[in-house]
Amino acid sequence: MMDTFRPPAPLKFSIGNVKEKWRKWRQELENYLLATEKDERADKIKIAILLNLLGSVGLEIFNTFKFEPPESQKNYSEILKKFEEYCSPRQNVVYERYKFFSCVQQEGQAIECYVTQLKTLASTCEFEEQENGLIRDRIVLGIRDSGLKERLLRESGLGLEKAIEIVRAAETSREQLRSMKEETAATVNSVKRNRRQIQPKQSSQDYECKKCGRKHKPRECPAYGKVCTKCNKKNHFAVKCFQNSKNIHEMKVPENELESYIDSVTEKVQENELNSDSMNKNVEIVSETWYKSVTLNVNDKYFEVDFKLDTGAEVNILPLYVLNIVKVKPKLSETNLSLTAYGNFKLKPEGTIIINCSTSKLKNIPLQFYVVNVKSKPILGLKGCLELKLIERIDAIECSKISKNELIKQYKDVFTGTGEFPDEPYHITLKDNAIPVIHPPRRVPQALQPKLKETLDKLEKEKIVSKVNKPTDWVQSLVIVEKPNGNLRLCLDPRDLNKVIKREHYQIPSADDIISRLEGKKIFSVVDLKDGFWHVPLDEVSSEICTFNTPFGRYKFNKMPFGIASAPEIFQKRNQKLFGDIEGVEIYFDDIIVAGNDEASHDAIMSKVLERARSVNIKFNPDKLQYRVSEVKYVGQIISKSGIKPDPDHIKAIVEMPTPKSKTEVRRLLGMINFLSKFIPNVSKVTAPLREIIHENVEFNWGKEQEMSFENIKELLTKTPILKVFSDTM
Repeated sequence: MMDTFRPPAPLKFSIGNVKEKWRKWRQELENYLLATEKDERADKIKIAILLNLLGSVGLEIFNTFKFEPPESQKNYSEILKKFEEYCSPRQNVVYERYKFFSCVQQEGQAIECYVTQLKTLASTCEFEEQENGLIRDRIVLGIRDSGLKERLLRESGLGLEKAIEIVRAAETSREQLRSMKEETAATVNSVKRNRRQIQPKQSSQDYECKKCGRKHKPRECPAYGKVCTKCNKKNHFAVKCFQNSKNIHEMKVPENELESYIDSVTEKVQENELNSDSMNKNVEIVSETWYKSVTLNVNDKYFEVDFKLDTGAEVNILPLYVLNIVKVKPKLSETNLSLTAYGNFKLKPEGTIIINCSTSKLKNIPLQFYVVNVKSKPILGLKGCLELKLIERIDAIECSKISKNELIKQYKDVFTGTGEFPDEPYHITLKDNAIPVIHPPRRVPQALQPKLKETLDKLEKEKIVSKVNKPTDWVQSLVIVEKPNGNLRLCLDPRDLNKVIKREHYQIPSADDIISRLEGKKIFSVVDLKDGFWHVPLDEVSSEICTFNTPFGRYKFNKMPFGIASAPEIFQKRNQKLFGDIEGVEIYFDDIIVAGNDEASHDAIMSKVLERARSVNIKFNPDKLQYRVSEVKYVGQIISKSGIKPDPDHIKAIVEMPTPKSKTEVRRLLGMINFLSKFIPNVSKVTAPLREIIHENVEFNWGKEQEMSFENIKELLTKTPILKVFSDTM
């Protein structure tokens, strides 16, 4: 009779929600043991049954477990606990849902790809039976076509499949119409060309000019009317001068030189040496670029240098390699002064030198330069710029509007690659009683291993990770997350490590604090640090603590990995140190908001942020750039000159939420409401019926009062006001 009971099938560890599968499989196992009267048998028999029913993959996983003490591997409950830990997901469900609800269709992204991306994100959110409905909602809210969005909202009884069918049909029609227009245009152009046999006109696109050396459209040469500093003739720059002078050497700093962080420097002097004349007020560059060619005379040897004009710098900087290139060795005057750059970085000059400088307007103007032994652009500070008349005071600033794409192109080096904070590598400090833990390797599905190896090789090439070939006290488990685009994100499972990390407890600004400082601002941009935590380098000891195992051996993180307990506050501290001194800038982890009273002030602040990022090797994510807008999404809210309002996505999530069926779902609802509480009048009174049924000693009972409270909240959220930002002058 007992042989007729069906045992559970082997568990598939590599597909779907393994945690949920394990829960159901374990329940089937317990029912099977009970039905066959084997639940009271000895542990060694139940262990044998467990491993037999799990299958070959389960047996392989069991063989990777480490038991302390070793005798515990004979304990049935201990083995079940090990499998429970193995099957538990490492992702944070709240964060996974945040990614899902933040997902919008990107420009040029096909609807099929967008739907696939949403389904992939939803698979880790544990939506269960609500999944299809929430994916449908994200499609409606996230598509770019506002007309199509309105069409979907009019549809009654809209389901997921119907929504996909409608947007797919609209996309197909749009492509067909575009194709028809292109064919028609091609036919018309062909007829016109056959009718008028004329020579094609020169393209109006940019070309490299022989007068200035830059790319621009015809008749827009910036050298027109300017005087060459070599031959004193008009209509060309010195860099493209036709005259071969024997006593003048041209010296251009290579564009690809690594810039140090001396981009803007100040002298550190005694208080009695300070000059009270503040020269940097109301000063603006009036030349076409932030660079100017200046002819220097050192030991009667003339050479031309491209200087970066920096009105924020109090001194002039000449890197030592400039003098080495032109093979001059002037005598330097000693100086006891130190230079302070962005973020309080200290620089010790090699010495100072007085050099006669000439431009197209002035000749032989003596300027003092600090000579430093670093790879950076030569810099003319505020005083030098004024003495050479390269800048002037103006009352109004004429803004040059550029598009988002043009900005990204202009600062291509800032929006590509991997960045790093210029600080000292971070040291992870552990508590005195810390006991190292070595996690067993986790099985990686065979189909995923080639992609994992490719990712590891790429990260190793970028010096994010390194191979480990010696014993280490700590070994973490690897957590692999597949991104919607198919790439892999590699994370640690640092639960044991986080318990013994000493944190600095650096204060993180609240959203309300940040928003209060944005009062009166009208134009906004938001930049996001690309691969944020990877901007924090680790020292050798900390890097070895972050060792992890893979099927291809052990590796260690050279940069701060995601999941480390101290990572957010260290990242905030270093980001604040770099950009926090710029007026009009607020920082919340990897998101930096630039806010101006008008377009001119906004653009000036944005330029400072981008130039500083360029000088210290900080990289921004071009896909997450919000640029020059009057209304911006930041810290979970919509900010504009009128005030703040809630993110429509957050409201939609609550309005579309079905009636809660458990205390857990009510708590989740109250958490979402709490985030929007400032926008709901008398929120405590309105939510009181909901809070009454979540107490431990109260049985869950969703009644009429709770339903009325729930509906009232939905109605209030659809009428949320725009809140004015608090101001001391109000």
